[in-house]
Amino acid sequence: MSNGIEADACVVQLNYKMAMIYISSQLGQRDIASMKFLCSDFFPVSRIERFRSGLDVIQALQQMCLISEPDNILFLGELLLLIGRIDLLHKLNISQDDVKSSMSNVQCQSKHVSTYRYTVY
Repeated sequence: MSNGIEADACVVQLNYKMAMIYISSQLGQRDIASMKFLCSDFFPVSRIERFRSGLDVIQALQQMCLISEPDNILFLGELLLLIGRIDLLHKLNISQDDVKSSMSNVQCQSKHVSTYRYTVY
C-alpha cells in the first residue's frame, strides 16, 4: 500500500517540477523584471540582480519557502496575477479567484507582495 502512496507523491512532485519549468519557459524578460521588482522585499538587491530567468526567480522563492511543492504555490500565483500572466495559473491548478482570496487573507500577509510594491507596480 505504501508503494502506491509513494508513487503518487512522486507523480505529484514530477508534475510540480514540470509546471515550474513550463511557467519559467513562458516568462519573457519583462515578466521576469516585474517579478524581480515585486519580490524585492524578500531578497537582497545583489541576489535579485543575479536572476536571469524565470527559473532563477522560482528557485529563489523555493529556497525562501515562499513556494513549495506542490501545496504552497499561491505566492507564485499572486506574482503571475500581478504581472498579468493569468494564462499560466492553470499550470498551478489554481484559479484567479483562489489567488485573490489568498491575497485578501490577512493571516498570510507575510507571504504576499507588499502593499507598497503592489501600489507602485
